[in-house]
Amino acid sequence: MTHFPLRLTLFFFLTFVFLFPAKSDQQTGSAAWRSLSNVQTALGSTNCVWDGDSLCFSNDQHVVRFYQGRRKFDVDGTTLWLNAPPDGSVTGGDWRIAATDLDLLQLAVLPKDEGAAKPLCVMLDPGHGGDDDGASSRDPVVREKDLTLSIARLIGASLTNAGLQVVYTRTNDATLTLDQRSLMARRAKADLFVSVHINRASNAEAAGIETYVLTPCGYSGTAEGSRVRGWQIGNRNDFHNTMLGYSIHRRLIAQAQSCDRGLKRQSFSVLRETSCPAVLIEFGFLSNHAETVRMLDGAWQAKCAAAVTEGVLAYAKKADALDKAVAEKRARDAEANERWRQHLASQTAKAFPAVSTNKAPAIAIARAVPAPLPQTPAACAPTAERAVLAASTSSTTNVAPIVLGSLFDFYATGQTE
Repeated sequence: MTHFPLRLTLFFFLTFVFLFPAKSDQQTGSAAWRSLSNVQTALGSTNCVWDGDSLCFSNDQHVVRFYQGRRKFDVDGTTLWLNAPPDGSVTGGDWRIAATDLDLLQLAVLPKDEGAAKPLCVMLDPGHGGDDDGASSRDPVVREKDLTLSIARLIGASLTNAGLQVVYTRTNDATLTLDQRSLMARRAKADLFVSVHINRASNAEAAGIETYVLTPCGYSGTAEGSRVRGWQIGNRNDFHNTMLGYSIHRRLIAQAQSCDRGLKRQSFSVLRETSCPAVLIEFGFLSNHAETVRMLDGAWQAKCAAAVTEGVLAYAKKADALDKAVAEKRARDAEANERWRQHLASQTAKAFPAVSTNKAPAIAIARAVPAPLPQTPAACAPTAERAVLAASTSSTTNVAPIVLGSLFDFYATGQTE
């Protein structure tokens, strides 16, 4: 009897630790980090240089540059944004980046394998419309809803000429809610979703193109003040979102010869609630006079349409290889999580030998123990969804797994931001 209070205390302590992991880990979205040597090995880098501000990895194909304490980084001269700033310091010997960021970089940004272009149905979403003018310019007079429709039509024609199927959320000055746009993509069984927008800022000098994909589970968006998000429907395509966004953005910057504001991450509604890979492109600033004039030029719009098409086609050639790589990674993660679960169950059994003879309580305790905190975006999904993702060999379909039915009900029309 004298040992019972000690065992009871230990029981409640372990239960609390297992069920309520450290708050800081949940907020950063990653309990796993990758060291400088891990990054160098993953990227196959033959050279690594620290200049006091940036850390540059290079090989015979790519140059990747990270900046001390900053989320912004460069790949072959194109700007991207990390989900978390690098931690530690190079001189201190403890520099590292979030495992999620390295996974996305390795699998979605720098993959080599290509195949035949996958036939795709692309839904184009001209932003705003109808009662919603979006941003505007007074000199010259331009409304965002008109310019997005003009650019989307050119992109659609270019994609069609390339042999892809194209559908639209709107082809005229129609009013659509954000929920309606995502619902249309699901009903059309679109393989990709491209939302077209034009920017505006209080600073009249702000200029350039920025491309957005969904923020992975457990991280905040690129914009300052963005809150940490939990798992959303769009997170099932985190790798594909990143590949599509990067494929389009780097070609768009080159063709449009515009300021590169980067591939960014934000939990916009059409990115969160659309279950196929999705991107949102801001083609320029209506608050910038020179940029507004340029965006009205038909030749410039045609270049942008060609760049988006090239990006989509490049994605189509790598989609199958990415499907395979992601499925293999998720299977490895599921196996590692199961080993960890068994380890914790074993530790629990050792801590409570008197209880271990009764199998039912031991199993109940083991099931209450969560898997390791997320090392990949997929790990933020609910348990049932993780099982589906691990077994899946294709993530690009817009047909959501049956286990997501309750989530669709949760996102009732008009309730999303």
